[in-house]
Amino acid sequence: MSRFAIIGDYDGGHRYINSHPMLRLLPFKWAEKMIPKTKARITDIIYDKEHQKELGYIIDVPGFFINEDKLTGMDKAKLMENIISILQKNHIQVLVFPLWRQYLASEDKFYLKENSIILLDGGLLRLISLIISVEKLLGILKAKQSEMDVGIWGADNNIGRLWVEFLAPFLNFLTIGGEDIKSLERLSNKTLYDTGLSCQVTLDPNQCLVNKDMIILCSIPQGWDIFDKNKIVIFSCGLSQDYFSIHQKCLSGILIESGWFLLNWDLKLPKEIKPWNEIGALEAKLFVVDDLYQDILLNYQINLKNLQKVKEILMKYGVNFKGMVSNNRNITYDGFRKLYFGNCLDK
Repeated sequence: MSRFAIIGDYDGGHRYINSHPMLRLLPFKWAEKMIPKTKARITDIIYDKEHQKELGYIIDVPGFFINEDKLTGMDKAKLMENIISILQKNHIQVLVFPLWRQYLASEDKFYLKENSIILLDGGLLRLISLIISVEKLLGILKAKQSEMDVGIWGADNNIGRLWVEFLAPFLNFLTIGGEDIKSLERLSNKTLYDTGLSCQVTLDPNQCLVNKDMIILCSIPQGWDIFDKNKIVIFSCGLSQDYFSIHQKCLSGILIESGWFLLNWDLKLPKEIKPWNEIGALEAKLFVVDDLYQDILLNYQINLKNLQKVKEILMKYGVNFKGMVSNNRNITYDGFRKLYFGNCLDK
């Protein structure tokens, strides 16, 4: 079976230092000062618990995360060469990096592709997990579902259009916004024809997102940061600096960034790994064991019909959902119910 590698989130240098034969012998503060210019290295192994078989590796690249604003083009090129060298040495063709949009340029992606490295980010599974989570939330909020006022920003891109198609049959009040008015109007007309729902169309982020019961962000409106007035924020964009910015600004609402997977596969992952890397590990495992999933990920158009195929693949491997990842922590659906109604967010 093919193996995969995940570029780990920066954990303060602990994984890197503990795995390094020299740095681990030094006082931590000394070692910490030395790692910004170090090479990438494998710092942990992902196992199949049942058979203790190596499935993949965690690669730490401190140079991406420490003083990233001071990273020169030459520094980045050396890091990329180092990463590819590690992958080739260990016969790995699948690299998972959920935060690649923040740290890799288009030429870095091309360099990986040129060296037959497939870059994954868990985005397809994040999207499916968010849709399933919102489906569950609509069930929890069923008593007020018909009254919910929802705004979708980025409805002029593929992901936004998918969310409109999914939500329109459940709602009476839906505002769609973005930057391409013609695209939004076409989507509004199609939605009216298919479901009978008349969407409000706008290019104004405030009109789309302020005073809504739920907002879904499929792109980020430039210069808009009034997130504390929203009740539920669904982050359906690719992970980047925008996510961290929104995480800090979403003060009084519930920010949902993905679903919380329950795996029947016994993947042994480092305890401190972030939820999006857990999703990345699951996507990499599916990618190497299931030909249909690989084909969907690489070649299929993203629509509700094809997402249903992925759901069926997840069911085949016993993957279920326990809840969601909210404000960077796992929360069960019952926990959401208590948080939502306990904090009076339903007012």
